[in-house]
Amino acid sequence: MIKRLLVLLVICFICNTLNCQENAVYHNLDNGYSIQYPNGWELEEDQDNGTITIYKNNQSSLIQTHLQISRALWEDGSLDEFVRAIHLEDMKDLYTDFSIKEQSKEEDKYMCEVSYLLNEVKVNSIFSFLKIDEQIFIFLAMAEDDKNYELDKEIFINIIDSIEFQN
Repeated sequence: MIKRLLVLLVICFICNTLNCQENAVYHNLDNGYSIQYPNGWELEEDQDNGTITIYKNNQSSLIQTHLQISRALWEDGSLDEFVRAIHLEDMKDLYTDFSIKEQSKEEDKYMCEVSYLLNEVKVNSIFSFLKIDEQIFIFLAMAEDDKNYELDKEIFINIIDSIEFQN
């Protein structure tokens, strides 16, 4: 019985060690949240405005693969009203070949994937908004539309989904 318990503890330790090697954890004490992101990616924090940016390392492409997280106060309405206020559709006037590829909406979460040309390079971006009380957490991800994009997209979504809020 004790031998089985020790084996189980060793297995749990190994699993936890492997998980720790896969992701780094960032804690933002000022805004009361933490996120996980892949080891090997760099995190840059802008203390002035509370924005963080997570970059993929060692890239040779023209577009830097990254995810930016910021926060906005939104006391005056729903998440739908916030999304309408940012006029995503108006980006068609700013970027060549702009199109919304995919959207998902929940009561307090909105996500869409868009594509467009930026300096003649096809780019995919993910816009995700999460409403917590009177705040909107804004996630903006960008990557070149290349053979690595599907993996980058999965990583972006995992980072976004990893957010945890402290009470």
